[in-house]
Amino acid sequence: MFGPLLDKLFNRPVTEEGFAQLFIKAARDAGFSGPLDYRPSEFRLLHDNGAYFNLHNAFRDYQSADKAHKPSVLNGYVSTLINAKQTAPQTFERVRPLLRPVIRNLAMLEEVRLHQARTLGWDAPYSTVYQPLGRDCVTLLAVDYPESTSTLTKGPQEDWGLTMDEALAIAVDNLREATPDAFEEIEPGVYTGRWNDGYDTSRVLLPDVLQRAPIKGLPVFMIPTRDVLLVTGDRDEQGIRNMVEVCFKAIESGRVVSSQVYTYQDQQVVPFISGDAVVETRLASLEQLLLLGAYHDQKELLDRIHAEQQNDVFVATYQLFELAGGNGEAFSVCSWTKTVDTLLPKTDRVALVEIQDDGSANVHVVEWDELKSKLGELLTPVSVYPPLYRTVGFPAEQQLSQLTVLS
Repeated sequence: MFGPLLDKLFNRPVTEEGFAQLFIKAARDAGFSGPLDYRPSEFRLLHDNGAYFNLHNAFRDYQSADKAHKPSVLNGYVSTLINAKQTAPQTFERVRPLLRPVIRNLAMLEEVRLHQARTLGWDAPYSTVYQPLGRDCVTLLAVDYPESTSTLTKGPQEDWGLTMDEALAIAVDNLREATPDAFEEIEPGVYTGRWNDGYDTSRVLLPDVLQRAPIKGLPVFMIPTRDVLLVTGDRDEQGIRNMVEVCFKAIESGRVVSSQVYTYQDQQVVPFISGDAVVETRLASLEQLLLLGAYHDQKELLDRIHAEQQNDVFVATYQLFELAGGNGEAFSVCSWTKTVDTLLPKTDRVALVEIQDDGSANVHVVEWDELKSKLGELLTPVSVYPPLYRTVGFPAEQQLSQLTVLS
């Protein structure tokens, strides 16, 4: 009885249980009358006809929002739940002006697939329809409802009679019509979009818009999180460095999209190669941080699935360690233990562990690239993102002798 009151008085962080109850109350207040059965072990709600509403993203966004914006974050997700119930398949004529493109990290699609595998099993059919954009993100089709955005991971409805390319072309045109100039300089030479309508990052699909920013040269841009679009010029070396540094701040609270830098070639989004060693080093660190979060979430969900399905597979942890020298550079590492069936994340280094009869361990740390090159037959790639590799046996002593041991 007193728990929620004390939490309110002392501004304690809301727990998963507390957030679930808060969400259910907000849904009821908004008029949702259907069943809402909270499943704490899965952190999701069972509602109409066996459908689930996952609370992970809502909880994450609610936690990261400042106090003034928490109600709008909560109500936005409640609207998504209500719209999911009320928005039956619509005619193309009705939905056409609402189509929008959205850009998402590949890990989001993988999370959806893993949740399905948890519910329906690994053999259940699963497919997504998207356009590749960068190494770690894709473009999806969405419908812009008044209170929420519905992402169509399966692409346009079959009865619309459109290909994905055709539907996205319409979505991009719709977005262009809703895009006045709205750039603000936040660091010398670095501009951010200030449309604040949920589609800021989608505007990288509008080269003509980014070209109107007052930058030096051609647009060079980043989309670190769903709500942050940054742009500078290819002739502004310090601006590019500043832009990368802003990304480190952005990912502290936003839902990540991409760690990469982009530009345009023939009006298409392509990777940008700076040639600046400082920038390349910082980008490598940024990518490591994004992978750290993605691998953590992936491991957490796979561990639950394996436990529920009584599948004795260990998912190794993606870890980061700072290099000696204090310049902020780091390397990633995971552990591969003999006799343990393991899924390895792709890391810079691998710790090969052999447990001895007395409980001690022999550990050999080797470079991933050398391990994969010389003993690749012991690693089977798994079709997931971020990438995982299933171990097959363990390197024999003769095979270990082929590797350069770092420690």
